[in-house]
Amino acid sequence: MASQVTYSNLFSESRDNVKDLISANVTDPTTSSAEYRKWIYAREPDVKASDFAGYPFIIINPSDVDIGEKGSVDGKSKPVEWNIEIEIVTSDRGYGENDGQGLSHMDTISNSVMSVLLDMTNRTTLSGNSMKFSQPTTTAVTTEVVHNELVFSRSILAPFKSRIQVST
Repeated sequence: MASQVTYSNLFSESRDNVKDLISANVTDPTTSSAEYRKWIYAREPDVKASDFAGYPFIIINPSDVDIGEKGSVDGKSKPVEWNIEIEIVTSDRGYGENDGQGLSHMDTISNSVMSVLLDMTNRTTLSGNSMKFSQPTTTAVTTEVVHNELVFSRSILAPFKSRIQVST
């Protein structure tokens, strides 16, 4: 699961830590526990591809890393900040009782993601792996047309800070 973020894995491990927490704790509202479908991506999926599993889906974007200026006297440790954007995309289009559930799915997934990010056990795990002080914020839900389908979209911005060794 979560692993230590070091100077050699600033980008990959910070994203992986968030992805692992989300995938382990946020349930896909459209499938049962016996089913599996890909619904967490690193980028916008090709919604017209034959293997696209449908809405809703989550995009956990690549980490944005900023290394601060003031560090230790020997220059080996510096403050580091990560920003990871988690996008949630849902649609009202469905079949039978799944039709018209876009906003409901948006709220359910948003509630779950925020619960995961705010959970003290998860925060302690992230903190122990050099990803501290997260105060997630959200954007408003927007609607847009993607390939002739109206979708709902919201981003949850998860910033992290720490002071880590950035050089040997």
